Amino acid sequence: MDDSTPLAAPLRRRRFLGAGAAVTGAALLGAGATGTATAATPTAAVAPGATGAGTPAGAGADTTAAADAFDQLRGVWSDILTGGSAVDPTDPDYAAAIATIDAIAAADIALYDNSATPASVYTDLPFTQVENASGTYYRIRDTAIAWATPGSAHYQDAAVATRLVAALQLIGSAYYKPSSAEVGNWYHWEIGAPQALVNACAVLGSQVPAADLTSYLATVAHFVPDPTHQQSGTVLTTGANRSDMCQITILRGILAKDGDLIALGRDKLSDIYPYVTTSDGYYRDGGYIQHGTIPYNGHYSYVLLDDLSQLSLLLNGSSWPIDDPQFAVILDSVDLTYAPFMYDGLVMDVVRGRFLSRQGETDHDAGHSITESILRLIPVGSRDQQKRWKALCKGWIERETFAGIRASATPARMALVKSVLDDTKVHAIGQGPNHVQQPSIERAVHRRPGWAWTVGLSSSRIARLEAINGENQRGWHTGDGATYLYNDDNGHYTDAYWPTVDCTRLPGVTADTLPLAPSAGNGTLPPTTWSGGAVLDGTWGAVGLDLVPYGSPLRARKSWFCLDDCVVALGAGITGSSGHTVETTLENRNLHASGRNRLTVNGRATPTTAGWSGSFAAAGWAHLEGVGGYVLPAGSAPGATLRALREQRTGTWAAIDNGPSTGGTTTPYTNSYATLWLDHGIDPSGGSYVYLLLPGASASETARRAGHPDVAVLANTPALQAIRSGRNNLTAANFFTAGALPSVGVSGPASVLFQERGGRLTLAVSDPTCTQTSLTVTLSDRPRYRRGFSDDPGVTVSLEGAAPVVTLDLTQGLPGTSRTVHLS
Repeated sequence: MDDSTPLAAPLRRRRFLGAGAAVTGAALLGAGATGTATAATPTAAVAPGATGAGTPAGAGADTTAAADAFDQLRGVWSDILTGGSAVDPTDPDYAAAIATIDAIAAADIALYDNSATPASVYTDLPFTQVENASGTYYRIRDTAIAWATPGSAHYQDAAVATRLVAALQLIGSAYYKPSSAEVGNWYHWEIGAPQALVNACAVLGSQVPAADLTSYLATVAHFVPDPTHQQSGTVLTTGANRSDMCQITILRGILAKDGDLIALGRDKLSDIYPYVTTSDGYYRDGGYIQHGTIPYNGHYSYVLLDDLSQLSLLLNGSSWPIDDPQFAVILDSVDLTYAPFMYDGLVMDVVRGRFLSRQGETDHDAGHSITESILRLIPVGSRDQQKRWKALCKGWIERETFAGIRASATPARMALVKSVLDDTKVHAIGQGPNHVQQPSIERAVHRRPGWAWTVGLSSSRIARLEAINGENQRGWHTGDGATYLYNDDNGHYTDAYWPTVDCTRLPGVTADTLPLAPSAGNGTLPPTTWSGGAVLDGTWGAVGLDLVPYGSPLRARKSWFCLDDCVVALGAGITGSSGHTVETTLENRNLHASGRNRLTVNGRATPTTAGWSGSFAAAGWAHLEGVGGYVLPAGSAPGATLRALREQRTGTWAAIDNGPSTGGTTTPYTNSYATLWLDHGIDPSGGSYVYLLLPGASASETARRAGHPDVAVLANTPALQAIRSGRNNLTAANFFTAGALPSVGVSGPASVLFQERGGRLTLAVSDPTCTQTSLTVTLSDRPRYRRGFSDDPGVTVSLEGAAPVVTLDLTQGLPGTSRTVHLS
């Protein structure tokens, strides 16, 4: 099958069907996958660093005790995938979950090649490419999970087991074997196929003949001889690739009854735990990077969390516990890396990279995997972590109104979900209000009651986008300051947004209309360093970007200042020379298939019919029902025209992802959109704009705010963008070069916020360029302060001169992060 013929149901390349664990406390109970397997011994989940239950059995060990230990581990792993004894088929929740896996198995069984001499296991997955081989193993694994799940229509069905054994034999002899050349995408040879294969064997247990199992494990050993290297041993594994290959190695060790392999897989996980300062891994500010320059808190990192949560449950209490004290980094990542980008059950697209284009893996799907992994980690967290994680997860589950986690949960996942939903002592909590910035990945999240806003940036450190393997073909501007607004429309980005939205008009982006080829800009780094901002008291934020888009001569400086009830957006120096129109998009809202949300401009309702468009002076206000308001102060966008469009857009997932294993279907989807943008004209020179985004505001509130914006623009030039909020007594400024306001001056590029309250001043400063070794901030009209201190490294406060002077030694602390100073 070539790229132009996508699979009927796109494969979820990095998801386990049954990646859950039937645990609600410290023990996992349940029988093995086969009727004759030894029951799994209750496995105590111990905290990292605890002493194991014994000495690891060596490769040559064949004692009864050692053999029983391996059988018990295989049984525990089977329970992790199926849910084990926690699954009660008479419980309506579990009955629905069992129906889910039964439907998947039935659909796969219906595709068996029942010819006399089948050339492949499934009629739609011929052995002509490696993606079909891994896809075949995924289906075998999924059907095996249904076979091993009590209450399933296929439970312990001898005919099903016989067919699965035959399927493994067929693919093992016809395609996936040591003599096969590793052609195509390495991932399927070294992770996708072997991971699904060892999982299927673990679940089927003694149903797999011993000689067959030996053959399969030899194949796995051939393609995954060492979890530290991929691509036939030529590339060092990192992050999720490392954890996947370690998991394969550990399961190979369990099935082969080889304790040295288990120890090898466990020990090589330790390279993942420490914080990194470059390339792939976890950063101390919460960011996670994979592929060197791509923010992936919302995909690769959750694959890693899934693997580690499963393996910690499997191994802790065994002879091979995960006892590296640096596993604490993984536990801390729940609050630092994952939670900031979760919103009511989904994970924000701003950290999902190319995966936002996958039909088979939506933001809710990714959020469900994160929720599940966190629930699985609860037994090994501290008491405070356990309490907080339960409350967070319960809140995400209860507030999720679109594609909820329970609707598609497997029995294993349902057991975890019910562990908090059915616990009356667990009280759901929300998130925020707060403001979080992670300079390592150049992402910021601003939360207020009822909404959250986030933005994606890029620079010489973080790539504009990733578009490989046929995926994310229209992600051109996702790193150009694309903003995302989350509210009570829990399915805005889930409901075929990416295949239907006009990707040349993403909210927050300033772009010219110069056409770009599919996947243009993949992995490229802009030749600019100013990208980031500062955060004050975890509440207020300043974000900025020196915009250098891919394949275009357009240049601009952009800022977003995040306040209590609004985000203030500024742009300056907007200059183009491509011969095309330059636009700044305020909004491009998915109103779903038949949405008729009313758009009001300056008090007048506009038509709700598809195809309507209008042009307005770039001053006044607009309001979109169910979303919020937009205020454009008079004179804030000289020479620009505000344009509005209501249209129905049709697209397919295949148009944005035609990857051989992930490609979407050609089924057309249609959504209605309301779009607002500023038209700066063809080849503008020095254009600018100012607008306020008021999430959740009513039309009357927006009109009042337009008359009394409570925001004064202090500067909007290519060198300096700054505002002052009178209500909050807050000043926020992005200095793209050294410069000064009447109230504050800086010796070099900087992002600055300060607030005065009750005779005290709090100052937050950062270097978004991450290039300077020192920075000086002078509070020029604040001579009265007599005391100053900071808890951050490298900060010196001088109050001896005419004005307070703050000096930052930027060689200390994390690059790009805010330093806070208190004056009184």
